[in-house]
Parts: sequence; structure tokens; C-alpha cells
Amino acid sequence: MKSISLAALLLALSSGVALAQGAPGPRMDTNGDGKVTLAEFKAARVGMMMRADANKDGKLTKIELEAGMAAMRQRGGDGAAPKGPGGGMMFGMMDGNKDGFLTRPEIEKMVERRFGRIDVNGDGSLTTTEMQAMRGAGMGGRGGGLH
Repeated sequence: MKSISLAALLLALSSGVALAQGAPGPRMDTNGDGKVTLAEFKAARVGMMMRADANKDGKLTKIELEAGMAAMRQRGGDGAAPKGPGGGMMFGMMDGNKDGFLTRPEIEKMVERRFGRIDVNGDGSLTTTEMQAMRGAGMGGRGGGLH
């Protein structure tokens, strides 16, 4: 249950139109081969989360993360991470060293785990089918991808 909630947080932060377009995500699939590699996935997801770093100090506070989600909702994104105490618990789970900040390495670790769960055939890349299955399972928010 914890991993699904944590995955929902990451996916809510990175929702966009890429999956809604049917392909793995033209902006995630930077080399245009029709698949999204871990490197492509990580660059897109981590980049999206780090955009919430309002003071540009290289780490996210819970407040910055919540503000980033609110801004995404205002732009028409899902921003559907759980609200209230659950969101704080998830932040705490992502904060591996419990210092009150999410650093790039902590976010990368979560993104890598998420990639592994989506890559059901274990071939090291995400296909349209795998990404649509993720979205169909309710883990992709509106569009569920990242651009």
C-alpha cells in the first residue's frame, strides 16, 4: 500500500499529456525510438519534481512539494497526490535520511523503483503498452506521463 501511495505522489507530480497522446511520450522518448529508457524516464520525472524547488537550493521541502502540486492543479494537471496527513507520511517515506528535504538522489531512487514496477517485462524500457497499463491501473493521474 505504501509503495502505491508513493507512486501516486510521484506520478501526480509528473502528470501531463504524454500518455494521453498514445505514444510512450514524445517528450520523454528523447531519441524517438518508441520506448522510454530508465535514463529518459529519470531525466523527465526528476526534472519535473525539481521544478518545484522554489528557492533553487537543490532540495525540496514539503511546502515546496505541495506548492508545486497546487500549481500543477491550477494549470489543469491532476495534482492528485493524497491531501492531508497522507501527503506528509509519503514525503517522510521519500525522505530517506529524514532531514526534512527531498534531494535529487532521493527522488532518483524513487523514480528508479517506479520504473522497475512499470517495466513489467524487465527489458529496461517502457513501451506504450506498459505505460497504458500503468495509467489503466489508476497510477497515472490525468495523462500519467511527463513531457
